[in-house]
Amino acid sequence: MGPLRHRFLGKTFLTAAFAVLVAVPGVVTCPPAAAAAVPPPTVGACSDMTTPEENHASIRLRIDEPADGAEAAVDENGRIAISGVLHKQATMIDVSDERVVATDIAIGEPPEDVAAWASGWTTSLRPPHLGPNQVCARAERDPKRSARVLRSFTVVDRIPPSNVTGLSVSEITPYSARVSWGAATDNYGLAGYDVSVDGGTPRRTTAGTRTYRITGLAPFTNHTVSVVAVDLAGNRSPTPATASFQTEVEPPPPSGDLTFAPQDGGATASWHTYLPSDPGVRDVSYRAYLDNQLVEEFPLDTYCAAELCSFVIEPLEAGTPYTFRVDAIRPDGEVGRSLNGTFRTTAVERSVSPEITQMNASESTRCAAGGGDFYLSTDVRGSVQIPEGSSQVFDGCYRAPDSSCIDDFLPPTDDAEVAECEDDVTRTLYASAPPGRGPVISSIDDLPSTASEPRLLLAGPVAPVAWCLSSGACTILLAPAAQAAEATAVAAGAGALGSFLVVAAAGIGIGIVLGLLLAILFPSPIGIGGILEYPIDPDTDFDTFDNWGADEGEWYNSLKVYAEVIKTTKLITERDNLQFAWGNLDDALLKRTIDRACTAQQGGTGAAAGCDEDFAVYVPGARNYKLADMSQTAGHIVAAMGDGFPQPPTRMQWYWPARSVNGQKARDAGYNRNWFDTDVKFQPNICNTRPRGQVCDEFPFWTTNQAVDLSGMVASLKPVPGAESLPQATDIIGFHNKCRVDDNEHFIVLPLKPWVQANGPSFGFRVSAGGASVCMSPAQP
Repeated sequence: MGPLRHRFLGKTFLTAAFAVLVAVPGVVTCPPAAAAAVPPPTVGACSDMTTPEENHASIRLRIDEPADGAEAAVDENGRIAISGVLHKQATMIDVSDERVVATDIAIGEPPEDVAAWASGWTTSLRPPHLGPNQVCARAERDPKRSARVLRSFTVVDRIPPSNVTGLSVSEITPYSARVSWGAATDNYGLAGYDVSVDGGTPRRTTAGTRTYRITGLAPFTNHTVSVVAVDLAGNRSPTPATASFQTEVEPPPPSGDLTFAPQDGGATASWHTYLPSDPGVRDVSYRAYLDNQLVEEFPLDTYCAAELCSFVIEPLEAGTPYTFRVDAIRPDGEVGRSLNGTFRTTAVERSVSPEITQMNASESTRCAAGGGDFYLSTDVRGSVQIPEGSSQVFDGCYRAPDSSCIDDFLPPTDDAEVAECEDDVTRTLYASAPPGRGPVISSIDDLPSTASEPRLLLAGPVAPVAWCLSSGACTILLAPAAQAAEATAVAAGAGALGSFLVVAAAGIGIGIVLGLLLAILFPSPIGIGGILEYPIDPDTDFDTFDNWGADEGEWYNSLKVYAEVIKTTKLITERDNLQFAWGNLDDALLKRTIDRACTAQQGGTGAAAGCDEDFAVYVPGARNYKLADMSQTAGHIVAAMGDGFPQPPTRMQWYWPARSVNGQKARDAGYNRNWFDTDVKFQPNICNTRPRGQVCDEFPFWTTNQAVDLSGMVASLKPVPGAESLPQATDIIGFHNKCRVDDNEHFIVLPLKPWVQANGPSFGFRVSAGGASVCMSPAQP
């Protein structure tokens, strides 16, 4: 690639550049900030004042309300009233606080105790946050005669939110129920809703979340649920909304001798054959139905041995109830008996509970509204050093003595801003980062470290998230990386912009940034060409290129994918003692595969294109993420994609499927789950004559929008051992759940031949503005 043209710094690069700044000391230095506590920052023309008032001899300007040091309560519209006295021959310019400027100032009669030389003035504004605030008033007679007054006060909110309405209970089971309710209103802003069951400890949701799943209930028992709204000041709605319900009766056990062994992505159904001495009534074949839809019809010897049949039902959604029926067919073709039963697949274990996620989001919102500079989640308190002189707003929420630099760049924007930051907040972020790593790439954060390599797989590193409200107030959430990633997922529903810090370091060219990123990712040699080779020419003068966010900015997301794959496979290799290393040829193939996958994301099949952000990546392995064998299944995915060279090239679109829950896209097109055996349109095929004990594996997956022939090409088929059927289903369903891939959401499938050949396990990660973060980690061997 030739020399790059001048452009402006874009948001994607700014994000990573600041993360590198936080992670690597000594890149940019700034004058140290004063260690003593300082008042809230001022803005506008009063920012350089050293005294509360500066009045010209011929002008008199006063602020009477709010009084200096007093409390100012917001009204029903979330505004505070400001008033004072002005020399009659002067003109008011404006009244401002930290972020809001008021120019609609009413002039009237002065107070009774003021001489006739004066006029009264009034205005109102909505403060950007509760707690300590300052307001600046300005007036002038002419440019040479002006007055300025600065007042400090505390904003409070004494008006509670409205009562919750429309509380209802639905989806009642023997063990759980879902409650939902209408939105409450508040004069300044809601922090969320407290949900209590039978008078127990309240569980907080965010302001945008008005449903809650109650679990852990006993069958056929009565319960009462109540919901109150909580505003940003902690006020609660006057009267709780309440509703009562009764859980259902526990379902009966499966009929006959039908039993189930459920897993995350499917279940094994088992029953005994019926082989009496009379051959006219014995079982000769079976018809299996899932939720009253025919799944497969098969002869006795296909899935039965030693008078016991075992039939694998997959893929299924995790934590979901299903009904299953088996009709036993006699020699005359009639149904001899039917076995019926119900089961529920197991839920995918989440690394962070919904309660912790909701609490982090709610308390971060509350901290931002209260003027806090950073909020520490419960799990990192005690491990993060609080800057000396900080003041506590409430448990976990602090104001730093110096946050002047970071405040200038929050909330994040698309503007080409450059920061030279060294204040208490940025120093705290750097001190919280684990040795040798920064917040750009989170890697496998929830895997424990090994005794032989304590440097690897660090448990629970602290990750920063900038949490900004629509008012413009921001705080920085510091939490374990897994919790930080979950919190960003609910940011939109909470009415907040969840974004990794978007700040760039002054004077750092792209080449230097990527070089530092390489040093962070790989403190020891990795035996490959290096991150700068992909896809950027290392001879490019990056210091003269300032548009890393437009034409070539797309490649930075491809770099995130590349870096996360290299680092994650390296960590797993060292942890599991695999015989694997990225050689030059394998490294080149990985880069080309990422290029093709990103091109497919952009809807193309020709020239390489870089990736967008905000998507999940699934890397299949010879073992699933729970370490169960699926080597032939993973090998089939690799072969179906031509070992990285899809043939025909139109197969490139298979890198970029979209999730389809329960294979609904294929069902809507008229296909059944056993289409390769039953649909004449696809006969004959390689699976028709598969040996006993083998199943037919297909790629693209049944649970995508590319199943069967929905992509315009018939899916690749291969017979594989039946023992790999459930492990692969569990892998895919685990990826969808752990990486939050919603129905109809696209994701990248990245099959890597050398990784499968080395018996590496599957893993998944998400790419966002802040970097790449593993969301499906392989289990410990």
